[in-house]
Amino acid sequence: MVVSTKGYHWEEVFGAYEEFRRAGWEVGLYTVNGDKPKPDPSSLKRTGPLSIFGYGVSKRNSPDNPFGQELMHRFTSVKALSELNTDKIEALYLPGGFGCMFDMNRNEQLHDLIMDLKKKEKVLSGVCHATSTFAFVNEGAGSIVRGKKITGFPKSLDLAAIGLGIVDPEFLPLPFSNEDTIKKEGADLKWYNRLIAALNPLYVRTDWPFVTGVGPKAARRVAKKIVRKVNRINL
Repeated sequence: MVVSTKGYHWEEVFGAYEEFRRAGWEVGLYTVNGDKPKPDPSSLKRTGPLSIFGYGVSKRNSPDNPFGQELMHRFTSVKALSELNTDKIEALYLPGGFGCMFDMNRNEQLHDLIMDLKKKEKVLSGVCHATSTFAFVNEGAGSIVRGKKITGFPKSLDLAAIGLGIVDPEFLPLPFSNEDTIKKEGADLKWYNRLIAALNPLYVRTDWPFVTGVGPKAARRVAKKIVRKVNRINL
């Protein structure tokens, strides 16, 4: 799992982390430079019913949860990408949050690792604003997402979140559009897929080696799909 040092979304990290750990998996935590990850402050707000839509957290998904405490402790000793050995992992998971658009998505070292993992037929997964990372990875004359069923945080929800004032000013203006980037690079992202993504916070698309989710509430489903896939391969 590669996490942003600029602003990760808590539930997108925690939800997947808990599912992987409950499945008995070891989870390696990395940042691009080895610095401690930084949460998007809005993702840690106690928002009550609004947490159902991925805004803020509930008690169930908070850092006070035992797995949340474990995760916070592990964040004090994350590793740099330079220490990631692609021979020793089964899957890559990229959680989003607006911050990943600044330090992860366009990082060439991360792109090289993704390309290496693709060649080794490992699972490539992510949610929310992190999914455009794959669109920036080129193989031959085009992106590795060309013709693939990919999803991520919709542009319409970006605009809505900015309009409602729930995007931290630190991330404005957004450096690019996650949705537009994926679409531009030729992914299978038709209008009805974008509409479903905007309406369904649990939306996940699978097109191996890719497993991508629309946002925070999709993180657990993405993780579960990865676990099932890898366990079948290793039977």
